Amino acid sequence: MPTTTTKTTTRSTKEVTALKKKVANQSETMATLLSRMSQMTDEITSLKREIQSFKKNVANDVKYLTDRVDG
Repeated sequence: MPTTTTKTTTRSTKEVTALKKKVANQSETMATLLSRMSQMTDEITSLKREIQSFKKNVANDVKYLTDRVDG
């Protein structure tokens, strides 16, 4: 009977060790993903700002051209 308990304990210990490694890997992956999401959020904010500036510049150019044609 002690042999079965030892085998079960050894298997359980190996399973726990494997699960701990898996959790550590998942935590590392999550940290990487969160970092990348943060970078992407910053990039999107920058792109939105650039698009607004572009729209404003185009509107100014159209107004300038309209004034030149009408004027």
